[in-house]
Amino acid sequence: MSNVINSYTGARATDRGTKVVKPGQDMDKNAFLTILSAELSNMDPMGNNDSTQYVTQMAQFASMEQMTNLNNTMSSYANNSMVGKGVTLKSVDSKGVPYTGVVKSVTSTSSKTTISVEVNENGSNVYKDFDISDVLTVLDVPDYSIPSINNINGNMSFLVASSFIGKHVELSENNEDGNKYTGEVLGVLKDNGVVKIRVKLHDSDEIKEFTYDKIVKASNSKEQIKSSED
Repeated sequence: MSNVINSYTGARATDRGTKVVKPGQDMDKNAFLTILSAELSNMDPMGNNDSTQYVTQMAQFASMEQMTNLNNTMSSYANNSMVGKGVTLKSVDSKGVPYTGVVKSVTSTSSKTTISVEVNENGSNVYKDFDISDVLTVLDVPDYSIPSINNINGNMSFLVASSFIGKHVELSENNEDGNKYTGEVLGVLKDNGVVKIRVKLHDSDEIKEFTYDKIVKASNSKEQIKSSED
């Protein structure tokens, strides 16, 4: 068994430099696949190997991947459902009071999910961004400003717009060069009852907001959207 050493960063590793999972740290599907690949590459071809064992391990890996994808999908819908809700956050204002406000948008990237919250600071309503993990409590804030039927339609529109998060889209609006805007949808928001999407543009990495009805084409990859322009 290889000795465990500590690097100058405090990370635990074997004497070959392989990182070791810390006690209590979860192993994801990539770690499982790495272990399986190492096991197959070090298998003795002359040994008495049970092929059904590897088939079982692959089936377990496929099941783990499906559960991970399901968990990510459920987490995404749960996060998006926070728009319009009142929240209390871990972060505090200049007076040491936890921020409270109404969630206006949810933005998801590959590394984190942030929420934009309308809070009252020094007598003025301002928008502040917080990490989703900063949320302590969530409260329902009824919307009495519009009829219930419009509220239902608005929720349906928001759900449809949320399905585009992570997709690459082409929009009906033209940029300064006369070309259609294209980009990746990062999040959705409600602005005075209007459902909008936040798009990271392909050409400039600028983030712009559009009403979701301007989407004319959607794809899982940037390449497919850009190739359709040529």
